Amino acid sequence: MENKPWWTIPLQATLWVVAMLIITGWLNRSRFRARPASQANRLVHPPTTLIVGLICFALFVGLAVVSNAIPNDTTTWWTTALFVGFALLSAPLISGFFLEEHEVSDEGIACRTFTGVRKYLRWSDLRAVRYASVMKWFRLETQSGTVARVSVALIGLPEFARLLLQNAPHGAIDAETLGVLRATAAGNPPSLWT
Repeated sequence: MENKPWWTIPLQATLWVVAMLIITGWLNRSRFRARPASQANRLVHPPTTLIVGLICFALFVGLAVVSNAIPNDTTTWWTTALFVGFALLSAPLISGFFLEEHEVSDEGIACRTFTGVRKYLRWSDLRAVRYASVMKWFRLETQSGTVARVSVALIGLPEFARLLLQNAPHGAIDAETLGVLRATAAGNPPSLWT
């Protein structure tokens, strides 16, 4: 085993944190891209979603291939399966970029999920609106139990928040979410990092 200086582990951790701050800052900024007025009511993923998904996919597929192409004692079927599993975890990012869309209007929100499932929720039918800070999405639930989730990574969140605040039934939005929606409508959506 190599004798590494004591400072290599803190240095690696610091570099990882700095890299994550740079990436999430880049993702945060990408949500504020200017859009044509004709698409003001559409919520879409920024191109950074696709870029991150493709990089993660290529990285883990590459690791799976390299770990099997270069002879070594650590390669087993489960390490290959682990790399392939991580590559598959990036699939929702890639399919979400192409399939997921939300269109808001004064009446409600039409959604298509990253799996292609279509939903329509009327603002007047909402029973509960919650912001899930850990998952970084708004969860909308109707009286009939239909649920839609709106990611905070989407472009167009201020218009979504404005229409939701304006048209949701009184009492459907909890107090904590109300503050987050007001800030989002004012152009300050929740951070992707914290």
